[in-house]
Amino acid sequence: MKHHCQNKRMIKLACVVLLVLGGMAAGPAIADNSPEAEAVTDPDMEVVDRIVAVVNDDIILLSELEKALGPYEEAIKKRGLPADTEKELLYKAREDILNQLIDRELTRQKSAELGITVDEAQVDNALERMKQSMQYTEEALQELLAEQGYTLGEYRQHIRDQLLRERLLMREIKAKTIVTQEDIEAYFEDHKAEYGEAEKYHLRNIILQEPSDAPEMKSYETVEEQMNAIIKKLENGASFAALAKKYSQSSFAEDGGDLGLFVLNDLAPDIKTAIQAISPGEFTGMLKTAQGYQIFYLQKIVEPDDKVLDTAAEEIRRKLYDKELESRFEEWVQALREKSHIKIIR
Repeated sequence: MKHHCQNKRMIKLACVVLLVLGGMAAGPAIADNSPEAEAVTDPDMEVVDRIVAVVNDDIILLSELEKALGPYEEAIKKRGLPADTEKELLYKAREDILNQLIDRELTRQKSAELGITVDEAQVDNALERMKQSMQYTEEALQELLAEQGYTLGEYRQHIRDQLLRERLLMREIKAKTIVTQEDIEAYFEDHKAEYGEAEKYHLRNIILQEPSDAPEMKSYETVEEQMNAIIKKLENGASFAALAKKYSQSSFAEDGGDLGLFVLNDLAPDIKTAIQAISPGEFTGMLKTAQGYQIFYLQKIVEPDDKVLDTAAEEIRRKLYDKELESRFEEWVQALREKSHIKIIR
């Protein structure tokens, strides 16, 4: 099944502890296993942290890496993968997150060098816009952050970093990013199905690959028994999204099992047949698939929209522009890395 999920409303946060080191000359990224790089300590206390990377005159601590990595690590472990596969994915996630933290530090340093700043009022305004768009009260936001182990102050720092990045992009990259009419027409020709040629099905799912460890499921020994118990809950009026969030063993669980939009022909034959048999607001029976035992819910059917190139052009331009902008940003960061002193400490 070809997954095409909507953008997730995930709040990705990182706590930053900055300490200053002196005398760093520019050079390539290398691993440092020296004893002096092992830990940040207090004379009267045991070791509480250690340095994992040096970025010019700043450092990244193990504690901030672990905090940023936490949600991804938890999601990987929930998948119940073979030990070797899980170990490989955890290692890759750690490397990816560490590189993201290094890139963030580089953009902060470059922003400071160029005199780009973000004041408290601008952070306040961005935070208010976010709360309004997601319909969060101050209390609801703080509660959500607390559940994920973060404070409002840490989230404000995340917003500040995003605003700095946007301003840096505007100054260094955006003026050089161009999408031509030929680019737009070529994309439209390759993606006509996205612009009105087929109806699409908005789907959610609940998937179990092994017995759930939820307390109320302990009395059911097999996956089939647990899935039947979930179906009973659905038949009694329980929210599909709520049950997906609670029981589904999928990376989409936090979004209530929201898989996004699909054209029927993109679905596996047995799933396609099951979806065709239900109406919006209904769910399928239990299906045994290659991914595990699944139940699908049809949120809605999006009817074909007779868009033509003229009406689709601006949407395509934004999509291509964002893609090109991200590509140029990656190139810009890579060039910045090559000019910087970056030391990764294993």
